[in-house]
Amino acid sequence: MYQTIHEAIAVVGVYSHACFTPKKFLWKNRVHQIADITSVTDIRDGQVRARRYSCVAENNSYRLVFNRSEETWLLEEVWCE
Repeated sequence: MYQTIHEAIAVVGVYSHACFTPKKFLWKNRVHQIADITSVTDIRDGQVRARRYSCVAENNSYRLVFNRSEETWLLEEVWCE
């Protein structure tokens, strides 16, 4: 099941053909290298538009959210068994 984290993170990635792909993120002073992006979903909450990236890093699943209005990143959830 996913555990809600909702903490600010820093993300590094690449733009290719007008599409951003996250490659790693910094959370709690530790760099997590992203091995795979499993899904990308555009979401909207009222006026707030965001993009959710589900990804795998170091054998864990994470959900990262980019707030397109504020241009900020959040670690939304981490998979915990």
